[in-house]
Amino acid sequence: MKTKKRMIARLILTLLSVVAVGAIFYNSSLDAFESTTQSDPLVDSINAFFKSIGLPIVVNDFIVRKAAHFSEYAVLGALLSVTVYLYAQKRWKSFFITLPIGAAVAVCDEVIQLFPVGRSCEVRDMLIDFSGVLTAALIVQLILYLIERHRKRLPLGKGAVGNAD
Repeated sequence: MKTKKRMIARLILTLLSVVAVGAIFYNSSLDAFESTTQSDPLVDSINAFFKSIGLPIVVNDFIVRKAAHFSEYAVLGALLSVTVYLYAQKRWKSFFITLPIGAAVAVCDEVIQLFPVGRSCEVRDMLIDFSGVLTAALIVQLILYLIERHRKRLPLGKGAVGNAD
C-alpha cells in the first residue's frame, strides 16, 4: 500500500513540476507589453497598500518582476526537490539532482525571452531564478532532515510524541 501511495505522490508531483515549468515558459513567451500589463496592477496594489498603512515606500516594476522571478523559481525548486526526493529516496542526492534541473530551466526560460518583442535574455535573471531554486531546495532539505530526525526518535508502533503507554 505504501508503494502505491508513493507512486501516486510521484505522479502528482511530477505533473505539478511540469505545470510549473510550463507556466514559467508561458510567462516568458509574452511580449513586453503583455508582461507589463500583468505586473503593473500588482505594482499599483503594493504601492497602494504601503500608502494605506502610512509607509513612504514606493516599489517599481523592476522590484516586483525580480521578486516574481525568485518566487516562481522557489515554487519550482520546492516542487522539484520533493519530486526528486520521492524518486531518489536520499536527501542530498535529490538536492544535487534538483539544482542542475532548476538551472537548466532558468537558462531555457531566459533563452525563450530572446524571441518576444521587447524582451531580453539576462544573466542576472538566471542567477535570481537559480537563487529561488537553491533557497527552496535548501528549505526542503531542512524539512526532510527534521522529519528524518523526528522519525528516528520515535520507536516503531508508538503514537505521537508525548503519548503515555
